[in-house]
Amino acid sequence: MSITIAIPQMGTDLFRKYMKSKYLKSIERAGAEVQWIELDNTEKAVAEALSCDGLLLPGGADIEPALYGRVRDEKCGKPNELRDKNEFEIFNAFVKTGKPILGICRGFQLINVACGGTLHQDIAAIKKCSHSDFLKRAKVVHKVTVTENTLLYRTFGKTEIGVNSLHHQAVESVGENLTASAVSEDGFIEGLELNNHPFCVAVQWHPEHMSKNDLLQQQLFNEFVKNCK
Repeated sequence: MSITIAIPQMGTDLFRKYMKSKYLKSIERAGAEVQWIELDNTEKAVAEALSCDGLLLPGGADIEPALYGRVRDEKCGKPNELRDKNEFEIFNAFVKTGKPILGICRGFQLINVACGGTLHQDIAAIKKCSHSDFLKRAKVVHKVTVTENTLLYRTFGKTEIGVNSLHHQAVESVGENLTASAVSEDGFIEGLELNNHPFCVAVQWHPEHMSKNDLLQQQLFNEFVKNCK
C-alpha cells in the first residue's frame, strides 16, 4: 500500500512548477507519492488532506502579519490570501489526527504562527551572517546547531549541519507547545517541533533543494515518510 503525502497547491506558474518538482522528487525518493491539495474550497481541501498519510507544508509567500497581531511592514512581501486561509485550517485539522507533519520555510513559519508565535517580518538589518544564495539553492550557505534529544537530532545524528535557508523572515517568539530544535549561527531559530505529537517537525531551510546530492537533507524526507507508514 502506497504512502500519500498531502501538499497544499503552490501555484501553476513556471517558477512554482519548478519549486513543486523539488518537493515531489524528494518525497518520491523517500518512497511516497504526493497529492496536491487544491485550495479553492476549504472544506474539501481539509477533507482531501486528512485522507492522506502525512502533510507537508511547503515554502512560498510571506504570511499575513495580522494573523500574528502585527501591522504589515513595508519589507514584508505580499501574502497569498488563499494559502493563508486554507493552510491554517488544514494544519489545525491535521494535527488533531496525530499523523506526521513536515513544515518547510513558510510551512515552518505557519506552524509557529498557528501555535501563537510571531515572526520577524524582515531580518536584513539584524542578521549577522548570510542565510541565502538564491542562485545556488543546493549549496551550503550557513550552519545550524541541532539540539540533542530532538526529532531533528534523531534524524540527522549530528549537532551541526550545513543549510541554505532562502528566507528573509524568521521566528521571533516561539508558539505555545513548540520546542526550538535548531538555531542558526547568528541565533535565529531554524527548527521547531510540536510537543506531545509523534512527528511534527518544521525547518526554516529548504532541504528539497539540497536532497538530490546531500544524503543528510534527503534523510529528513526519509524520516518523515517512514513515520507516515
